[in-house]
Amino acid sequence: MKKLAALFAITIFLCTSVSAQSVVASKHDLSTGGGITNKSTNETQVCIFCHTPHQKTLTAKPLWNKTLSAQATYGTYTSTSLNTTTVVDIGGGTGVSNLCMSCHDGTVAVNSLDNKSSLGPPAMGSATELDATGKISSTNDNNMGVNLSNDHPINFTYDAALATADGALKTPVSASYVDAAHAVPLYTGSLQCASCHNPHNNAQGTFLRVSNAGSALCITCHTK
Repeated sequence: MKKLAALFAITIFLCTSVSAQSVVASKHDLSTGGGITNKSTNETQVCIFCHTPHQKTLTAKPLWNKTLSAQATYGTYTSTSLNTTTVVDIGGGTGVSNLCMSCHDGTVAVNSLDNKSSLGPPAMGSATELDATGKISSTNDNNMGVNLSNDHPINFTYDAALATADGALKTPVSASYVDAAHAVPLYTGSLQCASCHNPHNNAQGTFLRVSNAGSALCITCHTK
């Protein structure tokens, strides 16, 4: 029985280890060993493209190293079925979603960093994902542009009051998570880009936090 229990524990550990992924070699890894065609031709550090242990001038967290976009407004999603009145434009801020947009709005080069390595600004290859200036190409699907008014709303308070007013949303379990499994996080009670996307794990594709097979991610929040 003890051997069987030990074998079961080892099996669970191996399954967990195999399914877990990190940013290394993913499309968010822009180093020489990264997952995009236009990866750096000289920078071997993986984390430096977003984070630095010693921050100099930027105020965004967590220890953010990427130059933030100066975009003043992105617009906000509107609809006759939208029940929240707390949707706030993320433009000009340093919040969670702004960190994503510092690359994905296509206005700042991905190698524009605050704290560089001894190599200086990382040299980036040029092909399909990035343009000649190192920005995400305007023809690439990963370039969200500077107008989010036709995208899923972000930067709004998701709480019990909203769920009640809407009638088709699940009540979040806390101000930190939507669901009891803690798969979909909230940020100070607010839904952000990183609520649905985990920038460090691409196991589900497009860095989703939950597989959307059968609309599983959608129905974490929505009841229809």
